[in-house]
Amino acid sequence: MNAQEFEELWITLNELYNADRFLEYIEISSAAIESAIKLEMYDKAILLLRYSCASYFQTGDLQLSISVLEQYRELTFQHGNDIDVIQYYNLAAIYWGTFGHLKKSEELMLKGLKIAEAIQHVESMGKIYNNLSDLEISMGSYRTAKEFALKSLYYANAFEIKHKEPYTGIIHPKTNLAVALIWLEEFEEANTILQELMATIHHPPYSKVQLEVLNAYAFLCERQGRISEAIDLYQKTKHYALQNNDLSLLQLIYNSLVKLIEEQGNKIVLCAIQKEYINILLEIQRENYSHVLFEMEYNDHKKQFEKNAYIDPLTNIYNRRYFDEQAKKMVEKATENHQQLALMMVDLDHFKEINDMNGHLFGDDALTNTAKTLQDYFQPFDSIVARFGGDEFIVLSQVKEGESVQTLADNLYQTLAALSLTVNNQTVQLEFSIGVSTNDHGKIQKVEELIQHADEALYKSKRNGRNQITHYNHYCDVGNGI
Repeated sequence: MNAQEFEELWITLNELYNADRFLEYIEISSAAIESAIKLEMYDKAILLLRYSCASYFQTGDLQLSISVLEQYRELTFQHGNDIDVIQYYNLAAIYWGTFGHLKKSEELMLKGLKIAEAIQHVESMGKIYNNLSDLEISMGSYRTAKEFALKSLYYANAFEIKHKEPYTGIIHPKTNLAVALIWLEEFEEANTILQELMATIHHPPYSKVQLEVLNAYAFLCERQGRISEAIDLYQKTKHYALQNNDLSLLQLIYNSLVKLIEEQGNKIVLCAIQKEYINILLEIQRENYSHVLFEMEYNDHKKQFEKNAYIDPLTNIYNRRYFDEQAKKMVEKATENHQQLALMMVDLDHFKEINDMNGHLFGDDALTNTAKTLQDYFQPFDSIVARFGGDEFIVLSQVKEGESVQTLADNLYQTLAALSLTVNNQTVQLEFSIGVSTNDHGKIQKVEELIQHADEALYKSKRNGRNQITHYNHYCDVGNGI
């Protein structure tokens, strides 16, 4: 599959998923995921894998859903951004909750929420608060569940205002809000919400979320004493949940049916329902994939440990060890493909004086702000940003076609030149010396040589008065200052 064919399939898959046509999505998604990975379109591969997890989950196939979750996790931690990590935590939390590990589920949701709040990603905050609401219902904390459902709807509304488009998944928090209201005996408000949701459900096959609406309405009937109506609705929901093999929903339905039929005293029907319920419980036992989740968690801890070995603890960017390992691979690849690379050594000028005059905490802020600025600037590029040691940073970046190293470095310098910090109501302007070298479109094949050239250029920037860029010149001693 070439890039154009993939893009056409990508559009189709998005349309299918957004229309809740999960079975059709599943049928054609595998080839698209494989192609996205081969084409190194990792952002799209991650999204398609997340959609696949959700599609299998919505259709009740937990085994395949868990299997895809493993692949989704691997790609997310290897190539994903903050939003991808948030969505992984949120999805993994749902699985932990499904298998009864509520505290673990909550822990993962709160991890995702912390990142979402830090980057103010309203869509993620809306989804996490919805899932927290569902979790609080499971734990019997109905007022908190109501509060979280309302927060979810608040962020859904904020998303729609910001993006001027509908918030997908709005049914989930509305259903959770209705269920919380039913438990709190606020029946009139719950009924208003459920009538609105029921009007959107037309004909089978029903998705998981639609069945949850039907189940919530049956629960409202039950709590209001409309027992016959409740039983009929539970039976209808059970029928379609069985078709979807939705074991978690079936457990809730059978639990309600057994209680209601027992109260009616219909022993024949009760006996039949209890037999079905026992079979469902046995299947739940067989299909409990907690061991897979525990194994995945172990791998996550292992990866985090490995990540810590490569991350600078102060600035939270890569350290020199990681740079040395990955830069070598990047240079080898560029040599094979005759790609242009730029290596930049960035030095925070007068760092000792900054520390002495303003304190070490201010110095730490200067370093962390520099690191974040570098990371943000090079985010659109295939690049490695690392702390080289002390007040020095190093960047190896592919130069985009049609863009010059000169432009890349000049724009970086202007971005860094805008950096200032405030201490004791006084503004401190940060200054930087930069040394730049290139691989000359693959002619220089060793990263050590690139570093040496950039270091020589950096030294010239400092020697000539600091706060400037020097480009290493392959055809004379060092380079030209700017």
